[in-house]
Amino acid sequence: MSDNAPALAMRVPEIHVVDANHDVLGESPVWDDERAVLWWVDGIGEKIHCLDPASGNKRTWPMREEVGSIGLRARGGLVVAMRSGFYFFDDATGALTEIAKPDADRPRNRFNDGKVDRTGRFWSGTIQADKYVPRGRLWRLDPQLTTSQHLDGMTCINGLSFSPDGQLMYLTDSFNLWIDVLNYDQDDGTIHGRRPFAAIDIGRGRCDGATVDADGCFWSANNDGWCVTRFDPRGRVDRVINLPVRRPTSLCFGGPELDVLYITTATRRLPEKELAQQPLAGCLLAVRPGVKGLPEPKFAG
Repeated sequence: MSDNAPALAMRVPEIHVVDANHDVLGESPVWDDERAVLWWVDGIGEKIHCLDPASGNKRTWPMREEVGSIGLRARGGLVVAMRSGFYFFDDATGALTEIAKPDADRPRNRFNDGKVDRTGRFWSGTIQADKYVPRGRLWRLDPQLTTSQHLDGMTCINGLSFSPDGQLMYLTDSFNLWIDVLNYDQDDGTIHGRRPFAAIDIGRGRCDGATVDADGCFWSANNDGWCVTRFDPRGRVDRVINLPVRRPTSLCFGGPELDVLYITTATRRLPEKELAQQPLAGCLLAVRPGVKGLPEPKFAG
C-alpha cells in the first residue's frame, strides 16, 4: 500500500448548492453530455432525479424500491441497479423494465453502488444492509443482458470506477479503511490481481462513491469524513476539499467542459441536532476543482 503524502496546498474552491432539496441518500450522480443534464438518485428515498443546470428544470420519478445506482444507456434512458436487480428506465414514459435478478438467492441483499465500464458493461455490487455482514457480491451485466458474479464476501461495495484507459478497476469495501485496485481485462470482462491502492486516514470517514478524472486521479467521497479526496495514480493523497456536510456520498464530473465536480450528500441517520447544524445535508453540491473529468460511458445493451 502506498503511503499517503500530505495533501497539496490549493485554493479552496467555492461550494455551490445546485439543488437545495434534501435527499435521504443522494447517490450515483451521472452527467449526460449529449443532453447536458445531470442524473442522480435518492437511494433510500426511492427516487431518480434529472436536472438541467442551465435552465434549473428538474424532474423526479418515484421508484417502487430502493435505487442503488444508475448508468447511461446508449439506446436512451438508464440502466438501473435497484434493490431486487437490474432494470431499464425509460424517462419518456417513466417505465421500468426488468432485466435480471441475479442476487435473488440472497433476499436480504440489495444492489448498491454501480458504474458502466469503458466497454459498455454495467457493474454493481450488493450489500446486506439490514445487518452489515460480508454477504455482498459484485455482478456484471453485459450488453447481451447476461449476468456474471465476480466477487463474494463483501460487506459494502462502493467506489466502483475505471481508469481512463479502462485497464484498472477501483473499488472499496466501505468498512475497510482502504481502496483496492484490480487489473481489468476489457476483452472478456474479467478482473484479477486485487491489491490495496490507497489508505483512508483515520478521522476521514469511509470511501463511498468515486470517480476518476482525465489525469487518471481517483476522487473519493468520504462519507462521515466531511470531505472529498483526490488520490494520484500511485495512491497518494493529492488534495482534500472540505465540505459543510458530514456525509458526502458520491461524485462525478459534468458541465459543458466537464470541469464541475457534482457531489451528492445524505441526511440518513443524522440526528435532528446535527441536521440543524448542517443545513446543506442531503443537497446536491458542486465545486470547480481546477481539473476535468471524462465523458460517462454508456451501457451498450
